[in-house]
Amino acid sequence: MPYPTWILFAVVAATFLLVPGRSKRLVLSYAMAHGRKSAFATVTGVMLGSAVPVALVLGLSFLVLTASPSGFVVLQWIGLVLLMLFALGLWRAPAGSAPIADNDNLPEEKPLRVIAHCFGSELKDPRSSLLAAALLPQFLNPTMAFLPQAIALGSIFILMTAATSLIYALMADKVRKTIRKHAVRRTINRSGGTVLIAAKAVTAGYRKIAA
Repeated sequence: MPYPTWILFAVVAATFLLVPGRSKRLVLSYAMAHGRKSAFATVTGVMLGSAVPVALVLGLSFLVLTASPSGFVVLQWIGLVLLMLFALGLWRAPAGSAPIADNDNLPEEKPLRVIAHCFGSELKDPRSSLLAAALLPQFLNPTMAFLPQAIALGSIFILMTAATSLIYALMADKVRKTIRKHAVRRTINRSGGTVLIAAKAVTAGYRKIAA
């Protein structure tokens, strides 16, 4: 897989994953309550939680691609529709629709329990799972060997999940103050939607040039 595709995928994934969702707010809550010492447990939990839908999506993509290349094209179109819905949802999302962090409802403090808590939260976050389902097939090239692509894209997605969570964990106070501003939250949302649309356009153009 060409390096520009890796970079583009990493930028798209990171841009969306930076938008504060359920798991990011949980990481922020732990950081505000227990400080940076919670970072290892929270980031590990979120990262492991993201690995599950990534593995499932890549496994399904392989099965569909093996059974019917034309069926994989249909899967990519379904993913494209999901991306468009993501973009529309981000553009229209109210800037202050959810609390930034809740420090009063953190039942766990021991590292393994925090990992399990964040793991479960990430698995229950539909936006994260749907993003993996929508985004990964868009960057898989049916004409290239599947396994190297799957390893590269899956690893990048999981690493971007960890990296964006680490930002919330290590810079909790600054992040909380920043995203509490409605204008900033609106800008983050709209940037995510714009990048998702642009990424599909750039990827399609790149494939035509490479063909």
